[in-house]
Amino acid sequence: MATISDVSIINSNTAEAKAVDSGLERTICSENLCGSKTLTVYRRTVSDGRQFETQSGDDYHLVYVMAAPNGGLIRFNDETHPAEDGAGVLLVPGDSVQFEASGSDLELLHMVTPNPPAGVEKELPGGPGYFFNRDTLRVLSDASGGRVRRFCAESSVRLLDGSRLTQTNAIQAGEMHYHEGGASPYHSHGGTSANPDGAAHCYMTFKGRGVVEVGDTSEELEPGTLVSFPPGVPHRLRAHGGALDYFEIQAWRSFKTTIYSEEELGLKWYYDPESPDAARKEWDQS
Repeated sequence: MATISDVSIINSNTAEAKAVDSGLERTICSENLCGSKTLTVYRRTVSDGRQFETQSGDDYHLVYVMAAPNGGLIRFNDETHPAEDGAGVLLVPGDSVQFEASGSDLELLHMVTPNPPAGVEKELPGGPGYFFNRDTLRVLSDASGGRVRRFCAESSVRLLDGSRLTQTNAIQAGEMHYHEGGASPYHSHGGTSANPDGAAHCYMTFKGRGVVEVGDTSEELEPGTLVSFPPGVPHRLRAHGGALDYFEIQAWRSFKTTIYSEEELGLKWYYDPESPDAARKEWDQS
């Protein structure tokens, strides 16, 4: 039986910080740290008055603002946007972006994944990249009422005009909020014919505390903790002592989910209604 020792748990608050031109860089998931071959995750502190710039090269990058106490700027595709909590950019190969801290440090979550093979993409074109914030992303709630999410990158999420949020299966990622008492079903993620090794899969906690359960074992997570789950390891996350906010990542987005618990209400997700009197529409995850 799998236990908590089968997952990687890394506290980004105490992880080794490397001084770089923009401020501080902490590697919190990589092949060496988490066994991940398709995902590298950095926590970046952009010091007040400095800039962080990255070019995607041949990879996909997702850069997400964890905290921007006094704001800042994001420059992408000849446009300038406020750097605020929950904002960010999906970069496709060939893109670049610049984050500027102004008035305070910026805390960024920076994810990098290789360009996936054609079998993973399933004829998706791969681009373009885009800026996002909490106003541009659709809100989904599970049927139990215990969990809320906003995907920053997800190919099956449809915008109000019917178009896909994301035109690639390189990465699935987004914010998760658990109300007090909220929990995921007990589940695991395995490989597919297109991605037989399975997806790299991790959580990064921001606010509140959670408990991750594997088999009969568990561990409490404080804010700033990254948990990486090898493919096939069953797990569950619960809010602990109040609400929990975290960021969830899968790369590449080609995996098979197996549910072991019988919490039917927690298995369905619905787009929040477009108006108070509108009916909820179920999110088709296929």
